Amino acid sequence: MSTQDFAAIRRLIICTLALHVGTFIYIRCMKRPILLCLLPLLWVLTGCPVSVDYPLGYAGKEKIDDKLIGTWITSDTSAEVISFVFEKADAFSLKVKVLERGSMYAEDVDDFKGWCTSLGDKQFVYFQNAADASAGYYSYCYWFNTEGNLVASDFALLVGGVDAVTSTENYRREVSQSMANPDWLGTAFTYTKK
Repeated sequence: MSTQDFAAIRRLIICTLALHVGTFIYIRCMKRPILLCLLPLLWVLTGCPVSVDYPLGYAGKEKIDDKLIGTWITSDTSAEVISFVFEKADAFSLKVKVLERGSMYAEDVDDFKGWCTSLGDKQFVYFQNAADASAGYYSYCYWFNTEGNLVASDFALLVGGVDAVTSTENYRREVSQSMANPDWLGTAFTYTKK
């Protein structure tokens, strides 16, 4: 069994367990509302960004955010990615290179293509394996804090879940509707530019 196979199986097991535990907690919450407080904790503990088959934006049609360009690093060792670099591929896409992986990093590759999009007043960046045009997409919400640091967070699909993502338009609708819930963002990590 290759390292890639092992990583894929590990990722599948973690996400499957998170789904089953989440379903169990949700069912129990119907009978005991106090358990509802465990749902955000489950999201934080699993830290399982899920790839989807559709991009969140319109790759090649939306301009990138030039403020993203550069090498970014976090001192938070619990982050999935400790350091990475964004390079401008063209006006509409990024080259993304993971320089240092965190312990929760589940991908088999370090090179990605990246794009930017927005929904309402929120900015998003989404990635795909640079060597595999059929690979799924990983999306993150991002913003810059008052010090100019990059803050990135995964997010939850709280209305229809991943099953509702059957097209880019449906993905955007699912994220927009999820944004109405105050718990839609996951753990945010702050990165400083080198």
